[in-house]
Amino acid sequence: MERRGFFKIAAAAGFAGAAGVQSSAQTATQATASPFIERANPNHPGKGKVFALITPHLDDGPIFAGGTVAKLLNEGYTGYFIRVSNDEKDSYNLSLGETVLANEQDAARFVEVAGLKKRYDLQYRNHGLDDVSRMEIRVRLMFLFRMLKVDTVLSYDPWGHYEENPDHYVTAQAVEAACWMSADHLDFPEQFDAGIKVHSVTEKYYFARGPQLVNRVVDIGPTIKQKIAYIRSCRTMMTNMVRGTNDSLAAKGLRIPAFVGEQEAANEAFIQAAFIDRDRAIGAKYGLEYAEEFHYIGPDHSLDEYIRVHSERI
Repeated sequence: MERRGFFKIAAAAGFAGAAGVQSSAQTATQATASPFIERANPNHPGKGKVFALITPHLDDGPIFAGGTVAKLLNEGYTGYFIRVSNDEKDSYNLSLGETVLANEQDAARFVEVAGLKKRYDLQYRNHGLDDVSRMEIRVRLMFLFRMLKVDTVLSYDPWGHYEENPDHYVTAQAVEAACWMSADHLDFPEQFDAGIKVHSVTEKYYFARGPQLVNRVVDIGPTIKQKIAYIRSCRTMMTNMVRGTNDSLAAKGLRIPAFVGEQEAANEAFIQAAFIDRDRAIGAKYGLEYAEEFHYIGPDHSLDEYIRVHSERI
């Protein structure tokens, strides 16, 4: 994950420049309406459903959607993690090889801590996804979406504004296209010879570091401790953030006492200051203790009534 703006709220509600699969009328309505507040559902509505968290880097999901990931798992979903890059650029004073290994071990720890079923590492070079064929990434994601029968994805917003990191927007664009094409029988039909079938991804939770159209806010008060555990599992990346921040402060003749000393304690202090305080500020906008913001795209219900009235058994 490219580091910037840790102490700023990552997304701005009501930004009217985003676009998705909805009609222009729907988008205009969402831009002016208050976001829908999604709360914990004790009735396990996710039982039998599958979600995939797809991010270029290990820490993206825990930081921006960790509370929502925990909520979905608590509600009965089966979850998978697809990590697109090898995270070779995210450590403090380790070699590239050591960095890849450390973050791979942390990724395994995140999957275990979260209770996800499996992790798929696509292993593209960190910070180099803009030099990789989007078609190649898309086809690999389509195969996974079809094989795993993914109902819901969580990923970066392909229409998020002012995103500097090419890994983020390339991943987001590949995810969006793969969600759509995985339901088409003429897109890469050779995959069907492996025993899989077309499959439609019907829900998307898109998060962003910068402005986006926010139409859904997830109450993560009940899952904030799980989110902290998810972020904590990204040890190598958290240590890099803390030590990098300390170096930047020292260059200005400053220091934050909580960020120095024993590394685990420093990481905990940083997680609280950089991420949990941000989630508290987001929640406060909506009368919640903690929250995460998304551009949400749900199932298409435009034909439901017609089907109800006109369909018959065969």
